Amino acid sequence: MTNQNAGTSPVIKLSAVTPVIKLSAVTKSFGPAQVLKGIDLHVNEGEVLTLIGASGSGKSTVLRIMSGLETSDGGEVWVNSVPLHDPRRAKEIRGHVGMVFQQFNLFPHLTALGNVTLALVKARKMSAADAKAKAMAALEHVGLTERAGNYPSQLSGGQQQRVAIARALAVEPAIMFFDEATSALDPELVGEVTGVMRNLASEGMTMVVVTHEMGFARQTADRLVFMDQGVIAEQGTPEEVFGNPRNDRTKQFLHRVLDV
Repeated sequence: MTNQNAGTSPVIKLSAVTPVIKLSAVTKSFGPAQVLKGIDLHVNEGEVLTLIGASGSGKSTVLRIMSGLETSDGGEVWVNSVPLHDPRRAKEIRGHVGMVFQQFNLFPHLTALGNVTLALVKARKMSAADAKAKAMAALEHVGLTERAGNYPSQLSGGQQQRVAIARALAVEPAIMFFDEATSALDPELVGEVTGVMRNLASEGMTMVVVTHEMGFARQTADRLVFMDQGVIAEQGTPEEVFGNPRNDRTKQFLHRVLDV
């Protein structure tokens, strides 16, 4: 991703010409409500793309379609060369992507380690020893090695979300999706989760993030997409969108969320 440190020149990724996600004319309706109205969007390898916009704008639906949790009504969706618009091929995306939700979705009867190893043993058919080694490495990645034996009830909200991130990382995904990963957290716990996300970004992980955390979007995203009423109203670098928004709806949204 682009180096965000002040006073340094941007680092250009050679892989930035390779789109790993491509949406073309994607539509989606829920009953009579058309939620997406012909979305064209791509994500490059190693890019951090952040989707912002008001509730109901369609950003989470775009994320869910990219991750294979929802199917589009029309258009084409390619993720890691898998055509998700083809129901016969859609299952091939499993193992390519990791997903982190607003809710932690941890099993309360399992320890942090148990929550991370479960999919490795059940879905990946790893031995218990191999799964434990991989899970411990994932927990170390999010700074929770010493909490491996704790149950969710013994962890703060931020720690639980970091376990959820470790669980997603353990399967070694090519792409990570975050859907409002900090919205359920108390304000003082948000930083520990966004810190893990920033570290992943600095390591070159391809990430698509739906968030209301404008600080994260400004400091970490390579590109921002502002959605409004089912369409992409504006996109650009954080500097362009925050510093000189062109669309009136973008200006109104930023004025409201930034309280300026």
